[in-house]
Amino acid sequence: MAKRIGVISDTHDNLPDGAFELFCGGWDDERLNRAASQVLRCSRAEGAPTLEDVAGEADGWLDACKVDFVLHAGDVCRQSILDELEAIAPCVAVLGNNDREPLLASDGRVQPFRSLRWEGVEVAMAHIPQDLRRALEGRPPLAPRLVQREPDLAVYGHTHVPDVRIEGAHVLLNPGSPSRGRNGSGHNVALVDVEGGRLARIAIVAV
Repeated sequence: MAKRIGVISDTHDNLPDGAFELFCGGWDDERLNRAASQVLRCSRAEGAPTLEDVAGEADGWLDACKVDFVLHAGDVCRQSILDELEAIAPCVAVLGNNDREPLLASDGRVQPFRSLRWEGVEVAMAHIPQDLRRALEGRPPLAPRLVQREPDLAVYGHTHVPDVRIEGAHVLLNPGSPSRGRNGSGHNVALVDVEGGRLARIAIVAV
């Protein structure tokens, strides 16, 4: 049975109703299909992952459902945003350049970089793409890499423009922003489906 991650970034003090309802499972299949600008099937053969565009295929999308886990890639700007997301599902967030650490990291949970394993999938996350790259690659000899294992999914934000692509041995994902899209990208979040301990599908969804 598939598990679903809701990925969001750059809320900037505003969690739109559409994003909240999507993560709660309040959308129907038709609305979800209309709003999905990209639907990508993930597979991994000999090592490196691949992404295949399956938008429009009959089996290219799973039914609308509540997310099981939430990743927030920074610029939250208000603690209550995380409280709302936590009311839906467990949420892991990183600090963005507009976040105030005393407010969002008072319990130590919101940090500049997070590396975790969820349902068999290795995830790494930072707000700014350059910070994520440094965490994954390090800067020898002064700074070692921060992860012990190569992630399956690397998540970042900051640009407010959605992006999904392969970089090395992982899938690199930026969900865009649900409230402040840039460069005509609109307002977006991402959904990531995990099956059997592997990435199965990724979709960018307009909210």
